[in-house]
Amino acid sequence: MIGTLEKTDELKTIKREKDTWILEVPTEICQKEGFAEGTLVSLTFKDGAIQSSYIRPSSETESFLDRVVEEEKEYFVEMKRIGD
Repeated sequence: MIGTLEKTDELKTIKREKDTWILEVPTEICQKEGFAEGTLVSLTFKDGAIQSSYIRPSSETESFLDRVVEEEKEYFVEMKRIGD
C-alpha cells in the first residue's frame, strides 16, 4: 500500500497538451534540491512510461523576481507576520 505524506504545497498544473503536463515544482522540493523557485517539470506519457524534464526559469525571470522581492520586502515580511 502506498502511504501519503503530510499535506504540503498542492501541485499546480501550468499547462496540459495531449499526453504532456507541465507542473510547478513545489517550493519545499525546490529548496531541498537546490532549484530556483518557479522551476517547472514536464511529464509526458510515452511508450508505456513517463518521461520527465525540468524547465528552469531563465536568468531574466530570476532577476525580475529577485528585484520584486527586494522592492516589496517590507510587504512580504508584514504578510508573513500576520499569517497571510
